[in-house]
Amino acid sequence: MFLVLVVLAWFASSAIGAARGEALEARLQGPFRFVEASGVARALGAPLVSGPEGLTLRALGGVLTVFASAPDAIWQPRGAAEPIEVASFSPPLLVDDAWYLPEDLLQVLGIALLGDEALLPDGRRLALTFPPPPPVATAAAAEVLELAPAVPALRLYAASPAGAHAVSLLAVDLGMLALAFPDQQEALDASLRDHLGTKALYLAVTSLGPSAWDPALFVLQDGFEVLLSEPFDVQVLAGDPGDVRPGAPVAAVAFLPAGFDLRRPITIRWAGASGTLTLRR
Repeated sequence: MFLVLVVLAWFASSAIGAARGEALEARLQGPFRFVEASGVARALGAPLVSGPEGLTLRALGGVLTVFASAPDAIWQPRGAAEPIEVASFSPPLLVDDAWYLPEDLLQVLGIALLGDEALLPDGRRLALTFPPPPPVATAAAAEVLELAPAVPALRLYAASPAGAHAVSLLAVDLGMLALAFPDQQEALDASLRDHLGTKALYLAVTSLGPSAWDPALFVLQDGFEVLLSEPFDVQVLAGDPGDVRPGAPVAAVAFLPAGFDLRRPITIRWAGASGTLTLRR
């Protein structure tokens, strides 16, 4: 279940507080977090050289070289005779001429992302700050995205005191979740063993501020609409639905009606928002 909590933390879209007024800019792409490289370099006191082809960061523990469009990087530990190749879950992001490093590459620099903060090698904790959610193209406050190739997900937004789209619910086919996290398949299988093989949605609920989530949603296919709710149709796996906040998401499983076809469009309604996706192609 610890892994599930880590995966969910990637969906947190806001940060609160900062050590000594400092913060690191971060971005979300699906469930993955990326941290702006120049901010990392300043926090570590490490020289950074970057360009269109990638970047090189010379930290106290070694030199990290990251390449554009490549998920693998080169790490030269200080004092080591040969560099080593480091595999990442994603290439770096380039946004408005700024490079963003994927979370797992930060580990070689001694940086760990814990909830809404970054823990530095010297013990300092810097808040992660995320841009506000992008405008949603439809009035329904919904968007379809891909967590990985052939793994579609639907994100629905709802209002809270923190903003118009401050609370989000992301739904993905439970049976496809391991394809989005292939290196974590064994751990996911262990955490979700009781639910594998069922027609179910894996739900991740996050919020920009303190909020509550009623574990319920409607699903619709071919004119047949069903309310899924606790305790029979929705099961909370982690987190507190009554206290959803930055760094404290909620994970749940929603069991679809047996007659639903995962290869045909399904509409999901929640908190006044609705969207449609096809779970499997």
